Amino acid sequence: MTNYSNLVLDKAYLIIEREGKEIALVQVLMETEKCVLVEMHDDEATTFWRKKSDPIFEVIDELTEEQVEMYDELCAEEEMDDYEEMEIENEDVYL
Repeated sequence: MTNYSNLVLDKAYLIIEREGKEIALVQVLMETEKCVLVEMHDDEATTFWRKKSDPIFEVIDELTEEQVEMYDELCAEEEMDDYEEMEIENEDVYL
């Protein structure tokens, strides 16, 4: 088992934080002497602090910059689709 101290600043990883949990995409945004600020990409991005000594069940993969860009593009497309659906639903309300 590894911990958050093994994650590198500004890198993205696919991890399983605890046994039985889903795979999550995480990025270390900032670090202090004893903690890291982590952004987890789920349905929505959430930011939280973890102690460097906090365990990670499994680090599955480190993403390349190209893979992170690809992920960001996919999320942007999905957000645009959600926005367009919301606009259509709002138009139906006013009809």
